[in-house]
Amino acid sequence: MKLRAIKGIILKDLKEIRREKMVIFWIFVFPLMWITLLGGIWGGENPPITINVGVVYFNETTPFTAYDVVKIMENVTIEGVHIFNIKTYPSESSGVDALEHGRIDALIVFPKGFGANITRGLQARVYVYFDKSDPQNYQIVSGAIKGFFSEFEKRMQEKSIEITFQYMERYMPKDIPISIEEIKEHLLAMVNPLVFEEKEVKGETASAIQFYVTSFIGIQFLFATMLSIGAGTLEEIERGTLRRIAASPATAWDFLIGKMLSTFITIMVSIFVGITYAKLAFGETVFPSPLGWLIIFIAAVFSMSLGLAIAMGTRSIKATNAIVNLVSMPLLFLAAIVVPESILPEWARPIANYFPLGRALKDLRLLELYHRPASEIMPDVLWLALGSFGMLVIAVLLYNWAVKRLK
Repeated sequence: MKLRAIKGIILKDLKEIRREKMVIFWIFVFPLMWITLLGGIWGGENPPITINVGVVYFNETTPFTAYDVVKIMENVTIEGVHIFNIKTYPSESSGVDALEHGRIDALIVFPKGFGANITRGLQARVYVYFDKSDPQNYQIVSGAIKGFFSEFEKRMQEKSIEITFQYMERYMPKDIPISIEEIKEHLLAMVNPLVFEEKEVKGETASAIQFYVTSFIGIQFLFATMLSIGAGTLEEIERGTLRRIAASPATAWDFLIGKMLSTFITIMVSIFVGITYAKLAFGETVFPSPLGWLIIFIAAVFSMSLGLAIAMGTRSIKATNAIVNLVSMPLLFLAAIVVPESILPEWARPIANYFPLGRALKDLRLLELYHRPASEIMPDVLWLALGSFGMLVIAVLLYNWAVKRLK
């Protein structure tokens, strides 16, 4: 191994970056585009949503009517934002038509006699129409409306008990063996048997920007590293560079080491660009610790080895690019690079946990975003190092086979 030859190959590759538009894109353009796009969408605080609700009701002269329910809905707010934007329709058919054409998110119909039944303490019906063509929107809309009526029903029951006790306190005999308060306590428990109280634990949390900075790092050693080393080595073979190096004092192994180091330097520059831009644009970022950088290095070695193995196995730039994309595109999601592991289906979670690149990114997030102790991460780092070494051995064997064919 000749250090001078390795240095020359690294400098040659770095100088050629200026002529490679795709490399320029991956180093400088992609970090800015990715973090701007994802940070702009998910990086800020998301205000409560407002749901467009159509209502149909009939005028009644009872003490409590559907109009009173509608006014209560209009005044429901979260963080000062009105949750329901109410639109009144003259008939059920006109409301359904508005729902079908997307002008409202749901339609609530209060039939005739609603107010009379409520006032007399009888069961009252409410009909709600939902558009289920968008399952995610349906879950949000139905959850908000059902939650409102569930809470409204509970408050009505409590109010009904209060009114009942006003009569009981006035007419109930004083010598009964149980007090009014005990009866009231039991009846309230029947209406609301379970009290749900939410409490918050201040655990380690990661912002959306921090999550997507780490996902950008994952994409760099998943896509760019694999493509750069694989396609770059094949280009040198097609140009005859590797053949000339094999005939010179430098060796093919000097070329391989120099190529891998230049690829790693390029990716590191891109990662630094992304980390710095996130800090400048959004005021927060993730700067890995020494162990974090070690995880990134191990993942890059695995990715470079896999890309080199694919290239030496196919010996075609087009085939290499196709296979790298075929491998990388599903892994963007299945290895929890772009989406959190918590929303992956059960069958996909082993990929995020055991495929080296997915595991490396998960450990990087545990270490840098959730501040898990290094002692918890180190066993994984050792296994990742072994996996990367094994992949490197396979790549070197295929590379050696390819060099021999050049002679």
